[in-house]
Amino acid sequence: MKNSPENSLPTWIFFSNVDATLVNESARQLLVWSGESFGRLLRSTENILNALMTNDHRLTKESVVELVALLGSCVGSNPYPPPDTRSLFTDCIMVLSRYLAQLPKDEI
Repeated sequence: MKNSPENSLPTWIFFSNVDATLVNESARQLLVWSGESFGRLLRSTENILNALMTNDHRLTKESVVELVALLGSCVGSNPYPPPDTRSLFTDCIMVLSRYLAQLPKDEI
């Protein structure tokens, strides 16, 4: 039977405690900075960050990709982000993309 999105198991990405904490703290600072301008996407981002901070520090591959997109939208919600915002965003994206890059090519 061929795997399809309906019958395949999720691909889990497990983060170290240090990486999970870095992503969580940097992303939450971005959310505070963006505030109301981020609107309804704020809750989705918080839900993913809360899932990341559980005991096993794991997210599905789809959640990692969604988090990258949400953080990009967060930074893009203000046309003139301060320099520290860019470094927070870079910290998050570097960690998330490193974990995505470690997946086997057929899982990406």
